Amino acid sequence: MTNPIGINPAIMVTRIAQREGASLNTQLAKVAQLRAQMLAAQAEQATKPNPADQALVHPANGAELDLLI
Repeated sequence: MTNPIGINPAIMVTRIAQREGASLNTQLAKVAQLRAQMLAAQAEQATKPNPADQALVHPANGAELDLLI
């Protein structure tokens, strides 16, 4: 048995499609749909500024200093 944290995203997408009840005839389409949603979410996250980066510019408290360490 593998650790769920270390599973390849492609495997997780297939498992999610199976869990959602996709039949063998529709599983490929469901995997493609989930993969497209995942890529869109990754692209959206890439465009958002990282709040940790802003804290590193001007640290204001101990928690932000911990980010530097």
